[in-house]
Amino acid sequence: MDDASSTKELAEKSLALMQSENMRTMVVSSSPRPALNGPDFLEVQRILAQHGKRFAVLAGGNSLNPMMHHLHEGKLPPDAIEKFQALAERSAQSGVKGFGEIALHHISLNEQHAYEVIPADDALVKILVDTVAKYDLVLDVHFDPVLAKMVKPSVLTSSRNPGEFEPNFEAFERLLAHNRKAKIVWAHAGGTDMLGSFTPQLAAAMLAKHPNLYMSLRPRGQQPSVMLPARGRLNSDWVAVVEKYADRFVMGSDSFLVADSFQGGGAARIFAERSANQRQGIQMVLAALRPEVARKVGSENAIRLYKLEP
Repeated sequence: MDDASSTKELAEKSLALMQSENMRTMVVSSSPRPALNGPDFLEVQRILAQHGKRFAVLAGGNSLNPMMHHLHEGKLPPDAIEKFQALAERSAQSGVKGFGEIALHHISLNEQHAYEVIPADDALVKILVDTVAKYDLVLDVHFDPVLAKMVKPSVLTSSRNPGEFEPNFEAFERLLAHNRKAKIVWAHAGGTDMLGSFTPQLAAAMLAKHPNLYMSLRPRGQQPSVMLPARGRLNSDWVAVVEKYADRFVMGSDSFLVADSFQGGGAARIFAERSANQRQGIQMVLAALRPEVARKVGSENAIRLYKLEP
């Protein structure tokens, strides 16, 4: 949900989807917008509040995220850092469940899809981490890991990406260690891994090392290393990691909803068309897990992590 003026329409679409998928509560957020001209997602929260406990909102993807990147790139004056911190505080106090989606490293998948990057341990990111720790919220991050300097893979055809990717993983680990009270959800685990680094082995090592790290699953993808390849069986290595760390995973379908009146770019529509396929993948994953693990990953962990009311 990115356009507050269309929130009522999107809420009705969401409620219909929840009915068909037997969902009690939907966690909604903005995509990590690169531009500062998006609507205030706190207004989205205000409108959705009329539906009671059916929706839980993450703020900042369309406000804190672009502001953070513009500050980092020098497109805003340094005194805007105080405004950024004030917005983070105001958002945290508004009743949202956390901040998201926040882009630390976000590769571009097509020409209408932004490339965004900021050092994971940048002072601006730490402001968000400390804020969610202070208010016992969640920080949902998009982070495409780069373990060593690499040339852009040929499969990444978007010109928005750089020709080479610099290592970024040590900075991410420093961020996780910065404030252990901060619950950080690494989004899209098990899904599309265009750089080839977000493997089940890496996920297991990170979960073992960082007790404040959680992951949301987006199981469908094109690469054989993902949890549910497009034309293949479930990846047993990913299943084993989820089974071992059953308390640390939630389902994050990355489903896009687009209002009929939406006149923006095509990227949202492209991802919206893929949402049904992702939801089908979720059902396949839950069916493959042991029942007690499926309950945790499918609902219990999200209720606890995002403090969802029954």
